[in-house]
Amino acid sequence: MHLSKTNADVVIIGGGVIGCSIAYFLAKNHGIRAIILERDAVASAASGSAAGELAALGRRQYSDDFSKFILAGIQMHGDLYEEIVQISGIDYLLSDIEQVRPAFTSVEVSELKEQMVWQNSFLGLEAEWLKTTDLRSDYPWISHNVLGGVVTLEKQLESYAFCIALLQAGETLGVRLKTANVVGVASEGNVVTGVKISDGGMVGTNCVVLANGPWASIGAEWFGHAIPMIPLKGQIVHTATASDLDLPRYSIFHNSAYVLPKPGGDLLLGTTDEDVGFNNTPTEDAKNLIMEAALRLAPSLLDAEVRYITACLRAYSSDGLPILGKIPGWEGSYFATGHGHKGITLALITGNAIADHVANGESQIDLKNFALTRFQNLQENIT
Repeated sequence: MHLSKTNADVVIIGGGVIGCSIAYFLAKNHGIRAIILERDAVASAASGSAAGELAALGRRQYSDDFSKFILAGIQMHGDLYEEIVQISGIDYLLSDIEQVRPAFTSVEVSELKEQMVWQNSFLGLEAEWLKTTDLRSDYPWISHNVLGGVVTLEKQLESYAFCIALLQAGETLGVRLKTANVVGVASEGNVVTGVKISDGGMVGTNCVVLANGPWASIGAEWFGHAIPMIPLKGQIVHTATASDLDLPRYSIFHNSAYVLPKPGGDLLLGTTDEDVGFNNTPTEDAKNLIMEAALRLAPSLLDAEVRYITACLRAYSSDGLPILGKIPGWEGSYFATGHGHKGITLALITGNAIADHVANGESQIDLKNFALTRFQNLQENIT
């Protein structure tokens, strides 16, 4: 049976942190009350399972432009925290945390020192090099095999609570959430006229934002485009330390391995980068690999109790950058995906910029480096 048609000024496909952020900024800054269409539950995928650390560098040194974009995104977290908590009534525990990046080989020592110089000079962020004795004295969880390391002050938050706070703040301002499995779009020429859902219903609109993580690559086919993006599986081990061992006050990051105490009291160990399609089932093999890597960083974890394992699918583009902005050839349709490991970090700056583009056709936040058209060497149109 065909259901009656609902209408909306803007339809956002995806109830993760990016979709909720866009909806919030549309309502707060522009008075536009969007509908979020989410197939499962809000923050049920990567947004709710993310570690929630907000760091400029990540696992590699990004380009200067992208690093500036990340820094601006982190700055927005600090600027808007009290506002979002006040409007939503949800405290997602944004806090500072020291982050240690240890070196275990002479090559890593050289690389980290070079990165530290770049971080201090270009990013303007304070990074300090500590020798082995000082590092072991001040950060006793770290392995005795360490040769030194870089210490920085970063931010982190509780990811699930952050996403729910954005949704709640948006709903307070008129955002609507609808549980629906989107199966396509209706259009006239190059303008969308509605979003089709699996129960036969339709949400009428002339503006659509694809913000459904790696599933945006499927939705892009509705617009005749291919996205060079994969679902990159990441698994996290949630642990509890021995009763006589306090959580560290700092995090430890080394390549893809990390030890991250959360403000809510959890201790997270991560992570993996797996190209296994849309398979988000946690595995015993991943747990063992993560535990082995974490123990090399922090032998104190030897008696840690594994509470549970989570797995999520990150939207990872072929060049590691987000895919943001207008869908080529279409009026009023936008991409907001491909954030990889930086979805939580870039949620606010992405939401603000996309909301501006939807409302005004432009934003003070430059998104040209993130347009789909940068992949000129690929076949953009599906034939």
